[in-house]
Amino acid sequence: MKSIKEMFSSKNLYTVQSGSKIIEVANYMAEHNIGLVPVLGSDGKLLGVFSERDLVRRVIAKNLDLHTTIVDSVMTKELVIAGINESHQECLKKMKDKNIRHILIIDEEKLMGILSIRDLLEIDLQVQQETIEVLHNYIYSK
Repeated sequence: MKSIKEMFSSKNLYTVQSGSKIIEVANYMAEHNIGLVPVLGSDGKLLGVFSERDLVRRVIAKNLDLHTTIVDSVMTKELVIAGINESHQECLKKMKDKNIRHILIIDEEKLMGILSIRDLLEIDLQVQQETIEVLHNYIYSK
Protein backbone atom coordinates (compact mmCIF):
# COMPACT_ATOMS: atom_id res chain seq x y z
CA MET A 1 0.00 0.00 0.00
CA LYS A 2 1.27 3.46 -0.90
CA SER A 3 1.72 5.84 2.00
CA ILE A 4 0.80 9.52 1.77
CA LYS A 5 4.50 10.35 1.47
CA GLU A 6 5.05 7.90 -1.39
CA MET A 7 2.19 9.38 -3.41
CA PHE A 8 4.11 12.61 -3.92
CA SER A 9 7.07 11.00 -5.64
CA SER A 10 4.97 10.64 -8.80
CA LYS A 11 3.01 13.90 -8.60
CA ASN A 12 3.98 17.40 -9.65
CA LEU A 13 3.10 20.32 -7.41
CA TYR A 14 1.71 23.24 -9.39
CA THR A 15 1.52 26.61 -7.62
CA VAL A 16 0.88 30.26 -8.49
CA GLN A 17 2.30 33.43 -7.01
CA SER A 18 0.40 35.94 -4.95
CA GLY A 19 -0.63 38.90 -7.12
CA SER A 20 -1.38 36.81 -10.21
CA LYS A 21 -4.36 37.82 -12.32
CA ILE A 22 -7.31 35.42 -12.39
CA ILE A 23 -7.05 34.96 -16.17
CA GLU A 24 -3.44 33.80 -15.76
CA VAL A 25 -4.35 31.43 -12.92
CA ALA A 26 -7.33 29.97 -14.80
CA ASN A 27 -5.20 29.40 -17.91
CA TYR A 28 -2.47 27.80 -15.80
CA MET A 29 -5.01 25.46 -14.18
CA ALA A 30 -6.45 24.53 -17.57
CA GLU A 31 -2.98 23.94 -19.04
CA HIS A 32 -2.09 21.52 -16.23
CA ASN A 33 -5.58 20.00 -15.92
CA ILE A 34 -5.89 20.79 -12.19
CA GLY A 35 -8.91 21.90 -10.18
CA LEU A 36 -7.08 23.62 -7.34
CA VAL A 37 -3.81 25.49 -7.06
CA PRO A 38 -1.95 26.73 -3.95
CA VAL A 39 -1.13 30.45 -3.83
CA LEU A 40 2.34 31.24 -2.51
CA GLY A 41 3.81 34.52 -1.33
CA SER A 42 7.12 35.85 -2.61
CA ASP A 43 8.81 34.09 0.33
CA GLY A 44 7.28 30.74 -0.73
CA LYS A 45 4.84 30.75 2.19
CA LEU A 46 1.42 29.19 1.58
CA LEU A 47 -1.21 31.95 1.63
CA GLY A 48 -4.28 30.15 0.32
CA VAL A 49 -5.69 28.11 -2.53
CA PHE A 50 -7.68 28.95 -5.63
CA SER A 51 -10.10 26.40 -7.02
CA GLU A 52 -12.58 26.00 -9.84
CA ARG A 53 -15.28 26.56 -7.23
CA ASP A 54 -13.65 29.90 -6.27
CA LEU A 55 -13.61 30.86 -9.93
CA VAL A 56 -17.31 30.19 -10.35
CA ARG A 57 -18.61 31.53 -7.02
CA ARG A 58 -16.25 34.39 -6.26
CA VAL A 59 -15.33 35.65 -9.72
CA ILE A 60 -17.82 34.73 -12.44
CA ALA A 61 -20.97 34.88 -10.27
CA LYS A 62 -19.91 38.33 -9.04
CA ASN A 63 -19.07 39.46 -12.57
CA LEU A 64 -15.47 40.37 -11.66
CA ASP A 65 -13.01 41.16 -14.44
CA LEU A 66 -10.70 38.19 -15.06
CA HIS A 67 -7.98 40.51 -16.38
CA THR A 68 -7.81 42.86 -13.38
CA THR A 69 -8.86 40.78 -10.38
CA ILE A 70 -5.93 39.29 -8.50
CA VAL A 71 -6.03 35.83 -6.98
CA ASP A 72 -5.37 37.14 -3.44
CA SER A 73 -8.77 38.83 -3.30
CA VAL A 74 -10.80 35.72 -4.19
CA MET A 75 -8.75 32.76 -2.98
CA THR A 76 -9.77 30.50 -0.11
CA LYS A 77 -7.77 31.34 2.99
CA GLU A 78 -9.31 28.88 5.48
CA LEU A 79 -7.13 25.89 4.65
CA VAL A 80 -7.55 22.26 5.63
CA ILE A 81 -4.13 20.77 6.14
CA ALA A 82 -2.80 17.32 7.00
CA GLY A 83 0.67 16.29 8.08
CA ILE A 84 2.68 14.03 5.82
CA ASN A 85 2.60 11.25 8.42
CA GLU A 86 -1.17 11.23 8.89
CA SER A 87 -3.06 8.22 7.63
CA HIS A 88 -5.29 8.29 4.59
CA GLN A 89 -8.26 7.65 6.94
CA GLU A 90 -7.42 10.79 8.93
CA CYS A 91 -7.20 12.79 5.71
CA LEU A 92 -10.53 11.40 4.45
CA LYS A 93 -12.19 12.27 7.77
CA LYS A 94 -10.92 15.86 7.63
CA MET A 95 -12.17 16.20 4.06
CA LYS A 96 -15.57 14.72 4.91
CA ASP A 97 -15.95 16.92 7.99
CA LYS A 98 -15.15 20.09 6.00
CA ASN A 99 -16.97 18.96 2.83
CA ILE A 100 -13.94 19.50 0.58
CA ARG A 101 -12.39 17.58 -2.31
CA HIS A 102 -8.70 18.46 -1.83
CA ILE A 103 -6.39 18.51 1.16
CA LEU A 104 -2.98 20.13 1.46
CA ILE A 105 -0.19 17.94 2.82
CA ILE A 106 2.62 19.59 4.75
CA ASP A 107 5.88 18.43 6.28
CA GLU A 108 7.38 20.74 8.90
CA GLU A 109 5.43 23.73 7.54
CA LYS A 110 6.56 23.04 3.95
CA LEU A 111 3.88 22.30 1.37
CA MET A 112 4.54 18.82 0.01
CA GLY A 113 1.53 18.39 -2.22
CA ILE A 114 -2.20 18.14 -2.62
CA LEU A 115 -4.34 15.04 -2.46
CA SER A 116 -7.77 14.75 -3.96
CA ILE A 117 -10.59 12.62 -2.66
CA ARG A 118 -9.92 10.34 -5.64
CA ASP A 119 -6.30 9.81 -4.55
CA LEU A 120 -7.38 8.84 -1.05
CA LEU A 121 -10.17 6.57 -2.25
CA GLU A 122 -7.64 4.71 -4.41
CA ILE A 123 -5.58 4.02 -1.28
CA ASP A 124 -8.74 2.89 0.52
CA LEU A 125 -9.62 0.49 -2.30
CA GLN A 126 -6.09 -0.90 -2.30
CA VAL A 127 -6.29 -1.56 1.46
CA GLN A 128 -9.62 -3.35 1.01
CA GLN A 129 -8.28 -5.47 -1.85
CA GLU A 130 -5.26 -6.49 0.24
CA THR A 131 -7.56 -7.44 3.13
CA ILE A 132 -9.75 -9.52 0.84
CA GLU A 133 -6.70 -11.31 -0.54
CA VAL A 134 -5.38 -12.09 2.96
CA LEU A 135 -8.78 -13.40 4.07
CA HIS A 136 -9.16 -15.42 0.88
CA ASN A 137 -5.75 -17.04 1.39
CA TYR A 138 -6.58 -17.77 5.02
CA ILE A 139 -9.91 -19.39 4.21
CA TYR A 140 -8.67 -21.52 1.31
CA SER A 141 -5.30 -22.52 2.76
CA LYS A 142 -6.85 -25.08 5.13
